[in-house]
Amino acid sequence: MEPTPTSTQEEILAGDNPLNYNTTSNQYGSNSFSTPTRPSVRCPALTVFLHQLNLSQYHSLFVEAGVGENDLEQLLGFDEAELKEVMSAISMKPFHSAAFKKGIRELRQNFSPMLSSGHSYQSIPLTYPNVQPTMPVSPVEFQTGSMSPTRKLVKIAPAGEKTPTYLDNKPTKPAKMQPPFLHNTVQPMQEDQDVFMEHEQTPQDILSTPTNIILSESSNSLPINNSTTSKDVIIHHATIYGKNSPRQLTSYEQAINCAAIELALQDPALVANKGMLFEKAKEKLLREGYSYKRGASRSKLNPNAPKPGSRASRATLRAKRNAHAAQNSEHRNARIAELERKLKVKETQYEMAIEVVRSKSTQKDSDKAQIALEELEKEKIEMGKELATLKSKERKHRWYEQKKKERMDSGFDESVEESFNDDNNNDEPKDNVKLENSIIEAEE
Repeated sequence: MEPTPTSTQEEILAGDNPLNYNTTSNQYGSNSFSTPTRPSVRCPALTVFLHQLNLSQYHSLFVEAGVGENDLEQLLGFDEAELKEVMSAISMKPFHSAAFKKGIRELRQNFSPMLSSGHSYQSIPLTYPNVQPTMPVSPVEFQTGSMSPTRKLVKIAPAGEKTPTYLDNKPTKPAKMQPPFLHNTVQPMQEDQDVFMEHEQTPQDILSTPTNIILSESSNSLPINNSTTSKDVIIHHATIYGKNSPRQLTSYEQAINCAAIELALQDPALVANKGMLFEKAKEKLLREGYSYKRGASRSKLNPNAPKPGSRASRATLRAKRNAHAAQNSEHRNARIAELERKLKVKETQYEMAIEVVRSKSTQKDSDKAQIALEELEKEKIEMGKELATLKSKERKHRWYEQKKKERMDSGFDESVEESFNDDNNNDEPKDNVKLENSIIEAEE
């Protein structure tokens, strides 16, 4: 009587043993998991390789450079710099050199499995019955009809975090590696459950933390940068003087710029109307008591400023110009007296230098005296020119002062003043204005 086959024997039949379970050794095995044998292919010899590339004429040069018949495999392991150094010792034509390098690259691609160290092949770990694996097994899924593993991407949560990180768009739950798994069809994956795997912090996790901190800090400082940028833009547009000029600004221009910038920072809408901003800046200087160069502001905004065309303003202007002309006359007279005194001294020195030139017996002493005489003559000529210019200006000033006195004695100036008072709505008489302006300009 034949024994009744057990459930295990019914599951493991001769034709349904995908892994070819060996009952004698109690191990699972398959030809598909066996390490493939190393191909018995060798690199061609140098002569054969050059003959294939039609470069046999360079064989002797390679031998002289130290390349043997069986050294082609070493050439395949050289990088570009080392290969270039070898090629520099062999005087090949550019086209032949390019063909040789191309052949080396193609040969390196064909024999890349042989050049890899160890010739290792990835193997799939097997799970034996009643044996707990010592190393953590990554979840894999065997497809039906194929023994090649297909890795499923899972959702991993780093240690200390509860937020899952997806490695794929849809998280999948891997099948558990159990002994019946090797004989039965894989159960369909349940996508409604999340799989979390705790692991230690990877370099990516460590590097991501400072990056997040930097991003948060930069986002926090963003309003500050925006406010600083807005302030710089307002200052740039509110600047009135010296924006497009490298010249040095006067004290008044600097004060106007400061006042305009301060007003624009308080009310940025003023930047759109530069005229209004300029007027408000001048008003601000008047209110703050700015010390003007001429003593007071001549702007229309100043209520105490003299009105153009008024009697008081013209009289004040005439008095100031007369005082300025008198002051210039005093300076000219003082300079004229000083130049006349210096010119007399130079003339005396010039006469003495002439006597020295005549009395010198040697040629060397005579040359020195002649040079000193020429310098004195140049200084005397320059003083004479300056003295003549000053005397001419002083003569003109005296002539205008005399003419002015004669007009004032004849009552001409009073008639001009009366004409202004009689006809306030009409323009001034052109002849009188031209005459008065010519007198004022001549005084200057």
